[in-house]
Amino acid sequence: MDFESLDYKRSRWNRMLLNGFWFILVLTIVLEFLYLTVSDISNTSFLIDYILRPSIIQLAVLCLSELGLKLLKGKYQDYILIFTSAILASVIVLIHNSINYLLLALFLPVMVSIFYFHIRKLLFAFANTLLSLYVQYGINASMQEDLSVVSLTTITVMFTAFTLIAWGIILRGKELMNHLKSYFESNQQLLVKTIWMDKLAKTDALTELYNHMTFHEFFEKLIEQNERNQLPLQLAIMDIDYFKQVNDTYGHRAGDAVLKCVAGMIRSKASMNDFVARYGGEEFAVLFTDKPVDEAHSIVESIRQEISACTHDALGGKPVTISVGFASYNSGEGKEWFFNRADKALYKAKNTGKNKVVVASEPFDKLVKWV
Repeated sequence: MDFESLDYKRSRWNRMLLNGFWFILVLTIVLEFLYLTVSDISNTSFLIDYILRPSIIQLAVLCLSELGLKLLKGKYQDYILIFTSAILASVIVLIHNSINYLLLALFLPVMVSIFYFHIRKLLFAFANTLLSLYVQYGINASMQEDLSVVSLTTITVMFTAFTLIAWGIILRGKELMNHLKSYFESNQQLLVKTIWMDKLAKTDALTELYNHMTFHEFFEKLIEQNERNQLPLQLAIMDIDYFKQVNDTYGHRAGDAVLKCVAGMIRSKASMNDFVARYGGEEFAVLFTDKPVDEAHSIVESIRQEISACTHDALGGKPVTISVGFASYNSGEGKEWFFNRADKALYKAKNTGKNKVVVASEPFDKLVKWV
């Protein structure tokens, strides 16, 4: 796993770290002024040696770091901040060389590198820590007097041990990230599979329209919605004329091509709020949900005309036609009565010449049984 690719908030974290370094500078100055009140050193010497000179060095380093963050991108910013932390820690240790426990400040680069969860940056930080320690020991006579070689070796071992712990933290973090990545990928695959299976269950594979079962699910919901809110609802049932002859004459492949073409033309005329389904075989159903009756009827008629004017290569350049039964829902009518009216209108269109739209009659009294 490439953890560099996970650093999508690198700039934000680097900005936070650099702000923390500015805070260290301010805190150091405040503490030095407090130390001034109890120091035996003259005020002038203390101000120059312990406040002014180190503050100028730290300020210069921080300004260069700010410039580096603006000019450089990516991982180079990380290395700049690690190196900056090493310089800041070295300055603090150098001006207070008599306080041995301040040597722990040299471990700051390693602590900073943990933020990046990258072994190379940890090793770079560890190298900075050891370099700072040995440079301090080499140029500082007071430190050489206070620390024996054994003490220096002990501090080195201690820094190494802490770095190994940091290494373990990074490895553990990577292990957790790998686990999370695997978990999310498996969940994503499961989600995609679920969506795909749901789509297969709801749509017709050939035409990519909703299938018979899904049509009835939506049909019932739209009837309920109409009863509650009195919203307009129309149903058009369309059947391709002489489709059996198409299959018998030109073969089922040609029939499939015609079905796909007709489905595409129907879908292109319907709006996003309309529901288009392949009801079965060569039969299609369209539910119009947000239109006046005249507008829905006009769309159905334009669908019929467009289909009759379109020629099909699979049929040797011949067109096909459709017959349509059209009905508008009446409050309290119910699903079955509504569908049967549209279906009877389709039957009438098929038996009175085909290639036409027949509008269903008003519903019979519900006590009368359909025959």
